[in-house]
Amino acid sequence: MAVDSSISSAALHSKTTITKHGPQGADDVIDIIIWHPFRGARIWLKATGVEVAGNSLLKAKWFSSRTCTGPDGKTYSWNLQSTNCRLKEERSGVELAKYRERNRGILSSSHAPHLEVSPSLSHMLDYVVVTFVYAEKLSLDKKSAAARASTGGTAFAPGGGAIVASGGSASGC
Repeated sequence: MAVDSSISSAALHSKTTITKHGPQGADDVIDIIIWHPFRGARIWLKATGVEVAGNSLLKAKWFSSRTCTGPDGKTYSWNLQSTNCRLKEERSGVELAKYRERNRGILSSSHAPHLEVSPSLSHMLDYVVVTFVYAEKLSLDKKSAAARASTGGTAFAPGGGAIVASGGSASGC
């Protein structure tokens, strides 16, 4: 699965398109997120054919996490406090997905940034990826705002990138 982020021509809007790459170039758009700085994000979920407000898909819980109810009816929570977002099932507390930032290989082996997803979530991988993209963007926006406030200047969080999934993990650049 790949996440390709593209900026539309409108000055206040940007769009993230999440595309699943199949065999022999059979690409399938699974979700689209339209980011708007004043009204909040709108997310189109292909699985349900419904467009939802981002804040209704992921609800704020405390200061550093967002919760959502998966297609399986279970409640999940993205922990945004650390540099590596983590997805846990609320009831059991079991970690089911984790984002790992790029490691340049200075103290340990190098790797590209990637999202590790438990095989137990393969039935809802699309949902995990779209909630991750949304949660990570909220986390980056919060860090950017904190940096602007502390320096009195402006901070920019880079967009774009890719998440490629096969089996139980996804990797990005």
